[in-house]
Amino acid sequence: MIGNYLSTSRRRNNVVLATKYRSAVGVGVNDIGASRYHIVRAVEDSLRRLQTDRIDLLYCHSWDDETPIEETLRAVDDLIHQGKVVYAGASNFPTWILAKGLWTSDVRNLYRFEAIQSVFNILQPGLGREMIPFAAEHGVAVVPYSPLASGMLTGQHGNSGKAKDGSKFGARDDAKGGGLKSRYFNKAAFDATAELISISEKHEQPVIRLALQWISEFTGVTSPIFGARKVEHVKGVLEAWADLAPIEVMNEVRTLAGEFEAQAPMSYPPESGQAMGTLPISTSSK
Repeated sequence: MIGNYLSTSRRRNNVVLATKYRSAVGVGVNDIGASRYHIVRAVEDSLRRLQTDRIDLLYCHSWDDETPIEETLRAVDDLIHQGKVVYAGASNFPTWILAKGLWTSDVRNLYRFEAIQSVFNILQPGLGREMIPFAAEHGVAVVPYSPLASGMLTGQHGNSGKAKDGSKFGARDDAKGGGLKSRYFNKAAFDATAELISISEKHEQPVIRLALQWISEFTGVTSPIFGARKVEHVKGVLEAWADLAPIEVMNEVRTLAGEFEAQAPMSYPPESGQAMGTLPISTSSK
C-alpha cells in the first residue's frame, strides 16, 4: 500500500521512509536476525515492495545476541555505500549495546547508528534513565514509539481490567499472548492514568497533549511516533499537538510521572529479541 502510494503520488522525495530488519519473516534459519545474509535479503525485499530505490532510515528492530555487531554494521555500511540505504538506526537496544555499536563504527570506520527507536511513555519510563542522556551526549536521535501507551493514557479502558472493544488491547493482543494487557493492566498504571486525566480536565488541556509534551521535553527526542487506525485518530493528535500546555501544568505531569516511576520502575532494557521490558509489579487490576 505504501509503495503504491509513493509510486502513484510521486511524493517519494517528500517522505522520510523507514523500515526494519531482524524479526522473523519466515520459518527458515536465515529468516530472522541481524546477520549480513538476512539484512541484505530484507532490504532487497523491502525495496521491491515499497517500489523505491532507497530506504532513508533502516532500523535493526531489536538487538541480536547471536550476531556480532560488526557484521551487522558492516552489512548496513555496504548497503549505504551502494545507495540502497541512507541512514542506519537501532530499535529496542540496551544502552550498552548501542555504545558497543558506536565504538565499533568508530574504530572500524563504518557508518554508525544515527537513531534509537524504543518504547517511551509515562507508564514505560525506562528509556529516560540511561538511554536518552547517553543518546543526547553522542548525537543519536531518540525516536520514541507508543507515547500514548497504546491508547492506555487516553483512559479509554477505565480501571476495570477489560479492554475496550476494537482496541489494541482486545482480540489482537490476545492473539499475540496478551503482552499489552500484562504490561499496562495493573493498579499502578490505572491509577496514574486516572490522575493524568484529572490533570487534563482540571486545566482543560487534552490528555494527548500532556502525554506527548512530557516525552518531547526530554533532550534529544526528535519525533515521537503515534499509531493511528482511523482518520479521527490522526486528527485528534494533530489538534492536541497544535499548542503547548503551560509550564505549571507540565510540572504536575512531571510530578505524576516521577511518582509512578518510583513505585513501578520498568525493567529496562529488554532482552535480545524483545521490544519492551516489563513492569515488575502485579498484573492484577484490583
